Amino acid sequence: VVLYCSLPYYYSMKLIERPKYGPLHRFTDYHVYKTLSVLSDGTRKGRKQLADKVGVGEGSMRTIVECIRERGYIDVKQTGIKITKKGSEFYNEIPLQIYTLGESDLVHGRKGVAVQVKGVEDKIGSGMEQRDRAMIAGADGATTVLVKNGKLQIPGGIDLEGIYPDTASTLSKLFDLENGDIIIIGTASEYELAEEGAVTAALDLI
Repeated sequence: VVLYCSLPYYYSMKLIERPKYGPLHRFTDYHVYKTLSVLSDGTRKGRKQLADKVGVGEGSMRTIVECIRERGYIDVKQTGIKITKKGSEFYNEIPLQIYTLGESDLVHGRKGVAVQVKGVEDKIGSGMEQRDRAMIAGADGATTVLVKNGKLQIPGGIDLEGIYPDTASTLSKLFDLENGDIIIIGTASEYELAEEGAVTAALDLI
C-alpha cells in the first residue's frame, strides 16, 4: 500500500513516497492515514474542516487531497470531499487498530494512544526504533509491546503484566490479540501528539 507523494526525508515511506525530484511537502504518512480515517465515516467534508481535523495547513491538505484523488480514493466536489469505495478498501487494508487509553500505570498522568499492528513481531528489535520514530513525530515517548506465547511482553522478554498490570489488562480487553501482533503505546501531553507518534511508528512496520 504505497501512495507516491513526497514527504520529509526523516519519515518512513509506506503510504507516501518521496520522489527523486521536486519540492518536499509538510506532511507525512500519518497525515495521509489520518485524512482517510477522518473521511472513513462516509460523509462529505470541506478541505478546511479536513485540515483542522488532520492537523495540517490548508496548502498541505490541498496536496494530500490531490494525491489521493488521483488514485481514486476520494471524490471531490464543490460540496466537499468524500471517500470512495476504492478509498475505503485501501484504508481498511491498512492493518492498524487504534484506541485511546485512559489513566493507567504506564501512562502516568500523560495522554496515551495504543496502536495494534498485526503479525509484525519479527520486525521488532529492542523497541527503541519505534520509540525514536514516535518522538520524531512529536510524542514524548513510546513503548512497544509484543504478543508472544499468548502473553504481552516488552522486548527483552519482560512480562508486561508483571510491571504494568493495569495496562496489560486494558490492552487485552481492547484488542483482539494473536501471537505475532505488536502494540505501540504513544504518550504525550496531548492525545493528538500521542496518536501521531504511535501511528507514525506503526506505519513504519507495514
